[in-house]
Amino acid sequence: MNIDEMMNQFRIASREIFNHYFHVPDSYNKDGWLFEERFSEIQNILFQKLVIEPASLLNIKYGLPQSGILVELRNGESAPIMLNRDVDSGYWDYPLKEVTKDARLFFVSFFDWDQLDYRDNHYVRIQIEGWPSQPKTIGKHALIESRHVRFVKV
Repeated sequence: MNIDEMMNQFRIASREIFNHYFHVPDSYNKDGWLFEERFSEIQNILFQKLVIEPASLLNIKYGLPQSGILVELRNGESAPIMLNRDVDSGYWDYPLKEVTKDARLFFVSFFDWDQLDYRDNHYVRIQIEGWPSQPKTIGKHALIESRHVRFVKV
């Protein structure tokens, strides 16, 4: 099994476990954040067991940049991207709107806008390791739709 398959299995398993067992109706008025914290612990273990161990990668906690997992564009020369205003501020409004194939991107996590609602893991959160044509973006986090990328072991 290649790492792209492993990552997509993890994406689906993570989504399904959260949606079926940790999503809380009316989560902002009930215990949604408590269940999200509990799920985060399981998600880290799930990532270890479905990706890190089978791929023999360094054991880096899920949600931190994974230097052993490159995110590459699946098709074409560019794809839509939302770049963080700062390095990791939570504002996704940096002026660049496309990433090109020459960017070196490390996987951080899967992402949905609402952490307490049903999840789709629609986006891949990445950290820009290198981008010769856009050196000011190095170190920034960014979001790319999952359908535009594939995962490669370094």
